[in-house]
Amino acid sequence: MNKQELLRLSWENLWRMKFRTILTIIGVVIGTSSIIVMVSIGTGAQKSITDELSGIGSITTLQVYQDLSSMGVTSMGGGKTDDKLILNDDAIKDLKKIDGVVTVTPVVNLSGANIEVKREQYGVSLMGVDYGVLKDMRYETTSGRKPGSNDKNSVILGKDVLTSFTYTGASAQAEKSEIKPEDLIGQNVNLIIRRTNENGEEEIKNQKLRVTGVLESTGGNEDYAIIADYQLVTDLNEWQTGKKANVKKQGYTQALVTVEDSSVVNEVTSEIETMSFTVFSMQQILDSMGSVFQMLQILLGGIGGVALLVACIGIVNTMTMSIYERTKEIGIMKVIGASITDIRNMFIAESTMIGVIGGMVGIVISLLLSVLINLIAGLFIGGGGGVTISYITPGLVLFALVFSALVGLLSGVRPAIKAANLSSLDAIRSE
Repeated sequence: MNKQELLRLSWENLWRMKFRTILTIIGVVIGTSSIIVMVSIGTGAQKSITDELSGIGSITTLQVYQDLSSMGVTSMGGGKTDDKLILNDDAIKDLKKIDGVVTVTPVVNLSGANIEVKREQYGVSLMGVDYGVLKDMRYETTSGRKPGSNDKNSVILGKDVLTSFTYTGASAQAEKSEIKPEDLIGQNVNLIIRRTNENGEEEIKNQKLRVTGVLESTGGNEDYAIIADYQLVTDLNEWQTGKKANVKKQGYTQALVTVEDSSVVNEVTSEIETMSFTVFSMQQILDSMGSVFQMLQILLGGIGGVALLVACIGIVNTMTMSIYERTKEIGIMKVIGASITDIRNMFIAESTMIGVIGGMVGIVISLLLSVLINLIAGLFIGGGGGVTISYITPGLVLFALVFSALVGLLSGVRPAIKAANLSSLDAIRSE
């Protein structure tokens, strides 16, 4: 019996008892769609959170800090404070030598300042970076341009820098100014810094800054800060605190390392950590969350797999009943020349067809359910249809189809062996 004839005969036998076959296929459909939808919910949650985190700062930007022990905090790795732990200019040079690093800049922060715009003052913080490497950093401007290496008094405004906060108890209410940061491009703004001198008197320093651009949203602190040249911020810090900065001995509070692409983030992170610095990157969060969501997908898939297990039992039952109903037919087939292999393959083909048909229909239903879940979630959560709760990948679809076919095949093995081992004479004599 050739393969084409075997498949044709199996297909015809499958639909002799249409109602029973359809019920068995429905069981596979429910099992397959359950697995796909359950796993897709885990995948959708991972995708939503990953996309959200990816928008909070660049994946290719690493934040480097001095080891926690050097700041009076016990780190997990322990260690002593020595020159190797100081994030000074020598350390910045060493960081630049690491393979995969595009650029490195020290970061100097200044808080407690105000800028005056049209007679109104807004509390701001300054983030000083090296303008010499600003062009190679992942900061992009939505309007205007980045300052050049010689534009020491030029700054970039964060998109929410003119936002005021009103605190009531533990909550904070943001109030945006009618003036947009884009309106200040090309203009000078007055930076006001206050300090209290040795006599307890308040002193005020005014610094003229020229706005050259507005920073594209990063989702981080930069949105509420002013990006300035680190040397300027250092000078302002020294005036505010009344102390000379000793970078060689005390180091910078932070450095930003920009790498080539996301594929070298973990490698560069490990290299920096061997230098006894603390490193933070969004990639670390994404990696740790990836393992959590993988376990969640396995759990959800296992729950859906229970339904497919029930469908597997249904296939075994259907094929076993088919043997009892076709015992005489099996005996006749053997007498006229059908081999044991032909009988076995015929029953395996029938059970596999049930698995494949159920899997294909289950995939279509799960795709429709996924669209419906996202639509309903969008209406209740996001006010539209843009929320991703369920996300079905091509790999998941392929896995479901192969798995359902495999379930059908394995479910038919025992009934097929039983049918193939029937005695020809006993089968013919059966009623």
